Amino acid sequence: MITRTTTLKDPPTFSLKATVLSHGWHECAPMNWSEGGRCFQIIERQGDRPYRVSVVESRSARSGRKSSRLLVSVDTDRHAGSVISDDVMNGIAKRLRVTLGLDRDLEPFYAMCRRNPHLKVIPRIGAGRLIRSASMTENVVKTLCSTNVNWTQAVKMINRLGQLGPNLHDFRGFNAWPTPREILRAGQPYLKEVCRVGYRSDSILEFCERVCEGELDLVALEARASDPEVPSEEIASAFRDIRGIGPASANYLVGFLGRHDRLAVDSATYAFVAKFHTNGRKPTLKKIERIYAPFGPWKGLVCWLENWLTWDSAKGILAEYRSPRNA
Repeated sequence: MITRTTTLKDPPTFSLKATVLSHGWHECAPMNWSEGGRCFQIIERQGDRPYRVSVVESRSARSGRKSSRLLVSVDTDRHAGSVISDDVMNGIAKRLRVTLGLDRDLEPFYAMCRRNPHLKVIPRIGAGRLIRSASMTENVVKTLCSTNVNWTQAVKMINRLGQLGPNLHDFRGFNAWPTPREILRAGQPYLKEVCRVGYRSDSILEFCERVCEGELDLVALEARASDPEVPSEEIASAFRDIRGIGPASANYLVGFLGRHDRLAVDSATYAFVAKFHTNGRKPTLKKIERIYAPFGPWKGLVCWLENWLTWDSAKGILAEYRSPRNA
């Protein structure tokens, strides 16, 4: 293997583990979380060449406390060349900052959390940034695989689809995410017979065709989303124009772009709100909106994180935080 290392500066309120485990994407190709090594891994690509990227939090050799740096190791097959170029390293670093949300300013959100007894733990454990793919095209395809299906089956669909990308010879089964053109080349038989995505194959293939033909430019859409003058409804509407993306999925994707003023209400949201806010009674959509309205531009993130705090992954992080050795 050929290896290069670098570092990334992380925000003051940040936990790699809390960020990676904040969203189910870490269970899906090309991402992985190693609990033993406290290491996040993702297979990146430059053209057809894949790279294994490993990220850990830097800690002081004396105190063992977390520093403000993330250590990044990049590996690739030796036969593919003799060096990993600066351009590749810079590109990987840029995408990691997007994937981990390192450049998002959450201080107004954390200030709000600190005033709320139920949410004040969020900044304390370094949570609040939701892991995503740096590519919105990848996020959309994974979202299409996640509609109207339980999460276990969605992960299986996504991971089978992920096998279409180039792989590292020294790490069998480690594939980079496929491009829309590679998905199109695989075609409907692969999507239905191997990935078993069922009716979703039509939506996935149509989406990939629109991206390849230049009809859909998600890079431009993401740039529009960074402009505070552009209303979130305009961004959500662009996602709803994608076949297979309904209102909940569109709002969910808008959240990946740093817009949290919309609620992604699906069956899991109804179940969570019924259990924790309405004494077991199924709420209406209007009731859910009223519950989260006080959180204004952060209501989508608050809804997600309230639910996340009930997951086993979050409970484990909370247990570590409350451990006597961390007191």
